[in-house]
Amino acid sequence: MIALPVEASVLHVRGDHGVIGTDGVPGGPRVYEEWGYAERAWYLEKRQGFTGVLRALLWPTEGVVEVGIHESIWAERTQKPPVEAFRFQISEAGCRSLRSYLRATIASEEPVGIVGNSRFCVARTSYHLFHHCHHYTAKGLREAGLPVSMWGALTRDSFARQLRRMRPLS
Repeated sequence: MIALPVEASVLHVRGDHGVIGTDGVPGGPRVYEEWGYAERAWYLEKRQGFTGVLRALLWPTEGVVEVGIHESIWAERTQKPPVEAFRFQISEAGCRSLRSYLRATIASEEPVGIVGNSRFCVARTSYHLFHHCHHYTAKGLREAGLPVSMWGALTRDSFARQLRRMRPLS
């Protein structure tokens, strides 16, 4: 997930499925806009299990972009470890570029699903082994101006190692 505060320039990166967010005004409530990418059949239709893994990785399938509004980042809300949050300072230009990238990943504003405070829209690109949630996040971080390698985002662990080396904010 990429979590952006409604107004700010510090990003929180979730190490599980990609990710970012930022801190709001000191003393005020924080509200985050979170963006994520998933395979539609797995996430919305619950077609999971071993055959779901094979389908999601080996065949290009329909992807969905999740856009949610939350008072805390996913890493703080989830019950499913492993979870690691990464925070990075980015420029205003980097934030604009990131938001432009995120908006451009949606094929249609009409949601195909709504779960809680999140709406799911059809993604412009298919989901598969070489374009999944970690790649989606890595591309967003690159658009924000961070030195991220797409090949280093093949797995959750390799992506997290790469982000740790970038010296995130505490």
